[in-house]
Amino acid sequence: MSSPFPLEASVRCSNYHFDHVCVKVTGNLVHVSWDEEITKTVNTAMEDLWVQVYRIGEDQPFFEKKCTHLHSTEFYLDESGEFQLRLTLKEHFKLYMATDFHYTPKVSLVSENDRRHHLTWCDIDWERVRNEVERAFRINWDEEVDLFVHCIRKPFDTEGLPREEWIWVGTGDYAVIMGRLNKINLAVVKKEVRDEKGVLHANLENPTVLKIIFTLDFQDPDVVGELFCGNICVPADTTFFELKREVWEEDTVQLRAWWKVTNEDWALMEQELLRPRGLEWEDVDLEIELHTYSATGTKKVEGQGGVLLPGATDWLFHSVEDGAAYQAKIFLRSKTEEINQEILSSTFCAVPKKPDHIVLLPIDERRGFTYWHIDKGRLEERLSSFAKETGSQVKTFIKVYHEWGGSLHHQMHLDVEVHLGLTDNWYMNLEPDKVYRVQLVAVSGDEVMAITDVSNSIQTARVFPGNNPVEFREVDFPGSHPTARKLESVMGTSENSIGLLLIHLHAHLPYIRKRVSYGESGFWQPMGYPPEWFHEAVKDTYIPLITIFEKLVAEGVDFRLSMDISPTLSNMMRCPFLQEEFLKYIDAHINLARAEVDRTRRQAMQYHDTAWMHLNRFLEIRDCFLKYDGDLTKAFKKFQDMGYLEISTCGATHAFLPFFTPYPESVRGQIETAVKDYEDTFGTAPRGIWLPECAYVPGLERFVQDAGLRYFFTETHAVTLADCPVVFGTHAPVYLKGSDVAAFARDPETGKQVWSGEEGYPGDPDYLDFHFKGGPLRYNRITTRTNDYKEPYVRQWALEKAARHAQHFMEARNFRFRYIKDWFWKKPLVVAMYDAELFGHHWFEGTDFLYFLLKKLYYNQNETELITPSAYLQRYPRNQEVFLNPSSWGDKGTFDKWMYGSVSWMYRHSHEAIRELVAMASHWKKEAVGDEIARRIVAQAGREVLQSMNSDIPFVISNGHFVDRMKEYFFEDLERFWILASIYWDHDRNSPSNICRLENLERTNPIFPVLDPEVFIPR
Repeated sequence: MSSPFPLEASVRCSNYHFDHVCVKVTGNLVHVSWDEEITKTVNTAMEDLWVQVYRIGEDQPFFEKKCTHLHSTEFYLDESGEFQLRLTLKEHFKLYMATDFHYTPKVSLVSENDRRHHLTWCDIDWERVRNEVERAFRINWDEEVDLFVHCIRKPFDTEGLPREEWIWVGTGDYAVIMGRLNKINLAVVKKEVRDEKGVLHANLENPTVLKIIFTLDFQDPDVVGELFCGNICVPADTTFFELKREVWEEDTVQLRAWWKVTNEDWALMEQELLRPRGLEWEDVDLEIELHTYSATGTKKVEGQGGVLLPGATDWLFHSVEDGAAYQAKIFLRSKTEEINQEILSSTFCAVPKKPDHIVLLPIDERRGFTYWHIDKGRLEERLSSFAKETGSQVKTFIKVYHEWGGSLHHQMHLDVEVHLGLTDNWYMNLEPDKVYRVQLVAVSGDEVMAITDVSNSIQTARVFPGNNPVEFREVDFPGSHPTARKLESVMGTSENSIGLLLIHLHAHLPYIRKRVSYGESGFWQPMGYPPEWFHEAVKDTYIPLITIFEKLVAEGVDFRLSMDISPTLSNMMRCPFLQEEFLKYIDAHINLARAEVDRTRRQAMQYHDTAWMHLNRFLEIRDCFLKYDGDLTKAFKKFQDMGYLEISTCGATHAFLPFFTPYPESVRGQIETAVKDYEDTFGTAPRGIWLPECAYVPGLERFVQDAGLRYFFTETHAVTLADCPVVFGTHAPVYLKGSDVAAFARDPETGKQVWSGEEGYPGDPDYLDFHFKGGPLRYNRITTRTNDYKEPYVRQWALEKAARHAQHFMEARNFRFRYIKDWFWKKPLVVAMYDAELFGHHWFEGTDFLYFLLKKLYYNQNETELITPSAYLQRYPRNQEVFLNPSSWGDKGTFDKWMYGSVSWMYRHSHEAIRELVAMASHWKKEAVGDEIARRIVAQAGREVLQSMNSDIPFVISNGHFVDRMKEYFFEDLERFWILASIYWDHDRNSPSNICRLENLERTNPIFPVLDPEVFIPR
């Protein structure tokens, strides 16, 4: 019997388009956006923009949110039904102080947030107050009087706190007050009750107030006007039942069913199914089953499912077979009489067939990692049949081949015997500078049976440079970049330079679109959790970089730098959700710093100047953020258009590309999506790319060139261990044989000078200590690295050191160029490559160092000339061509960090999703190219797969940080992908329910809005 309830998605969607305002409702999530006509109406100097939600017929909002400086916002509503949405202008909050003194006392109220406040007061003539009270009430001030802060909180929002509270302050001048406040009084109160020891106290249940010193009155802002009013509907909860694939570390398939049944539907079941039979809920069981689905019907999967416990809302089906479409069903079954009624059936979940295969991935010059998938039932049958044919015992091996000269040569000494029932992966011992493949085979006597096809090939790294002949080639560089211009300087650097300095900043963060949790207690300080990473980097690095660029341009200092901004980072910079979150984050820091200024004045004067430094810096950061309307890519684009920056791109989600070369569509997806997203962001095509983690294996250059890119950056030993002696070493780029792509190698000396905390500049004792906090902010200089003794930070000392270190860095480059200038027939190049977050975040004075360095290069010398990659290749089109060495800029220069045992399991899951994505994209192109919903599904599935490929998750896990949270992010990406795959293969993919599920996923992960799903089609 079929389910009496129609299938529903877990969320329902609706869109509303008004003049100047657009509203999207997804379940109880409401997204509101407005155009420039609304924004320009707000006088932000005096007014705030509020989004308010009213129940129909009521004149007070039950929800409101301040949205000044924003163009959109989103929020959850706890109620369903029809509501009125308004955009309202209000005056700024006003705080009024009243006192009957003939002078105004100095009162300071600093709010960390709307629930935690610091109140201080001073310059009160307490002798005069004492005389007035003693004369008026004829009491003894010292024995019969006490001082309290009387706080009155807002009536509707006390959060468990009393509406009124008397906080004893005695002879102090400071109080911490919690909660959302309505009024504060500093009151002189009479002591009139005695405790059991006979000591007088104030009666706080009914206090006698002798005098109010001052009153602070928090008045709600006046409404200036209404900019918009429209009705929306938030759907009520409905009964839903969904089945999705759940990814675990193991090579198994799990399905999780989850459901919600409304009280109305439970009552309907009771009325229609139980009462006619005289049954109660205690007389029946709810049982869940898993069924395979096909065109001919459904079939129960034995061994899956069971009786549900009361109140259960989900069920896990473990170790499900692949190659089938599944549906979960819940039945109502009687314990005493015959009743077997299906009451709920889930959405469908498609699990593709996993092919028997083996994959080989590189690690370093002597190791590789291989994993495989074999259907155990089929394997058992094949091995049993093989044993019968040969009459001998069967053993299974990983067979290793050396690929050379177009043939495969068996390397018996590298073969490994494995028990396929006990393991599905292996770390292989290999030999340097060879191309390898592997295969799973069964051996019985002299007979060999292939279990899998031969794997993909990998090349191990070299340990010595090759001895191929040295060859140079000239490649025309197309077009001209704005930085390919004459560099101005006081001493004529362009005419007199003897060496070229390319400073490149790698700007990247993983895409994390989540809210920062500020807690419910009112006490918060930055903790460095993943949702804070973007905001930390904007605060510490990207806005300070923009600030020094603006300052240099304003001072007439010419410069040019190279940097890449990863697509994940640029998407976060452009994301309205994260722009709103950053404003909250920087406002929280401003309030925290104001509280710290007050605290250090009272308790720690040695830190007071540093507290002021932090406060002023946060205010400047907020101003800069608002100057560019919250979108920092506008600032970087401006400096590129002016010829000060060359911005290259990066892998779309910073994937570790050598681990995905077995699936070229995924590598192409990473690179071509990055290029398309760059064009959408910066209005022009990029010239080069930062290969994530500088990870290179032979063949990646073909993907780079096919995407229209002409250069990338690489680690030192990629060039110094090339297939032939490299004439210029790292002092010139090289072309990769078989392509027109150039590689710029990192200079090791500049890396150590600037990057190393032990040997480099950032470890100087006068710099702000990154790891040590003297409170919620950082106050101490490094002082020493041998113990925890720390002295207060002195900003002027640190600036002087930054200037000195900039001078040293410049002189070191000049000295180096003078030493090597006669070695080569063209000016030597030094490529100084750094993580952008080194400057400002990890090394607080890093942006100051960069500012001083660029000024000194402009004013104080003419030997070192700044250059960018495009400017160099346009000036020097003739360079040596080589085969690069596989390498990365990770630990030991290998791929080891991303292939620890704690993360190696991840790649099989990403690879499986890639195979399915390729199948979906190919089917869409051939069978459903005109279906817009199908295109959107494949595009969103591509976003999820690209997200699952990012290298940051395995890197962070390998370091032992946020392990559970990183795994959660990885699993979420893949689980969303498998939901999309099931929707795509659903015969009714265009149903309203499926479209709503798609819209929900698109709003959850809106990265890469211009992604083209055709990029995942095999070529």
